[in-house]
Amino acid sequence: MWKIALRQLWKNRKFNGWFFVEIFIVSVLLWYCVDFLYVVVRKNAEPTGLNTEHVYRLNLGVNVNQDFDRNNLDTVEAYMLDPLLQIVQLVHDYPGVEAVAYSYGTTQFSERYMFQSYTVNDSNSYQSAIRYVSEEYPKVFKMDLRQGGFTDWGLRATPQGAVLSPDLADSLFHSQDVVGKTFHDYFSPDLKYKVGGVSSPMKFQKYDRYQSFIYVPLNQRYLASSVPAIEVRVRAEADSPQFAEQFIEAMRTKLNIGFFYLFGFMSYDFRSEVANINSGITQYVSVVVGLVLFFMFIVFLGIMGMFWFQVESRQSEIGLRMALGASRRGVLGYIVLESMVIFALAFLPALIVCVNLAYWDVTYTFNDAMDYTRSRFWITVFTTALIMIGIISLSVLIPANRASKVHPVEALREE
Repeated sequence: MWKIALRQLWKNRKFNGWFFVEIFIVSVLLWYCVDFLYVVVRKNAEPTGLNTEHVYRLNLGVNVNQDFDRNNLDTVEAYMLDPLLQIVQLVHDYPGVEAVAYSYGTTQFSERYMFQSYTVNDSNSYQSAIRYVSEEYPKVFKMDLRQGGFTDWGLRATPQGAVLSPDLADSLFHSQDVVGKTFHDYFSPDLKYKVGGVSSPMKFQKYDRYQSFIYVPLNQRYLASSVPAIEVRVRAEADSPQFAEQFIEAMRTKLNIGFFYLFGFMSYDFRSEVANINSGITQYVSVVVGLVLFFMFIVFLGIMGMFWFQVESRQSEIGLRMALGASRRGVLGYIVLESMVIFALAFLPALIVCVNLAYWDVTYTFNDAMDYTRSRFWITVFTTALIMIGIISLSVLIPANRASKVHPVEALREE
């Protein structure tokens, strides 16, 4: 069967050459498009390290109408920490709230990053994004901790607890088994930390890479000069599109405690949408995905048109085969086989071109967000081949099925 198909293709090589060229070009372009879609899907599927579903961010405003000694920890505790804890308790008691924490520093779904450098032996320092959080933070975001947890989180504990991302743990200790080990701030050697746990990989935006990250307690020295945000997890059954509006209406006056007042209350899902829109990534991805899908539709129509014309021109051959005893199923199988042989012959050189494009990194598919790996290449090539096989099979079967229904005598008479 294969030899017959090859002999038939060689006989009609002038006409089939156009199929070869079209499939070759389309395969390369389609692989390029599939690679883009693969990165988009992978980055959307990658966990950010935090579960932000049903989580809201409460931003506090501050109106300092009284001077106090910001260098005195007891004074800072009285004027800043105690009112903050009162607000946290009031929020926790609000109907439908499951867990509450407070934080300061690098913000999820924001371009506001805060970095600090850390070291073990003072010879090498490693920079990491930092977030100062309360001990309840992992409950709010349902964090998946690989080891340990948020321990030694007392505001005056020495050394203070710290939770590291896998990247930072590997940089500092060249190991993932780091719970209990100590390190310190590179620029403030007296500020020592003890590893309490290792988190899952962390990133701030959907299309970001994973990066070094550290969680440490928000102690009094930062409260003296910063205003933390309050993170609120709402029970799934209590959450609704009106929850934020109802919360603000009910709590606006109650949260006016000390220097603090309610400034804003927004879900993290909405924050994510706003961040993507502001960065332009949402519009960019939508436009490119639309163009890619439109291109794939045009490819389907173009290939179907060529094969349709070919099959229509071979109606007499189909009729003759059936008149000589070939079954309808056998005729369809033979025509599909011919098309698959053309595809295989054209896809091999296309594969060589794709290998070179990948090797020289000639792609425009979020390469800054994802490394180009062998698995990424072979997954996209395999997906491209499956799409092409599907398009070609459908493009052949529709007209071939129609032609095979014609009575052999009528097909021969028309010829």
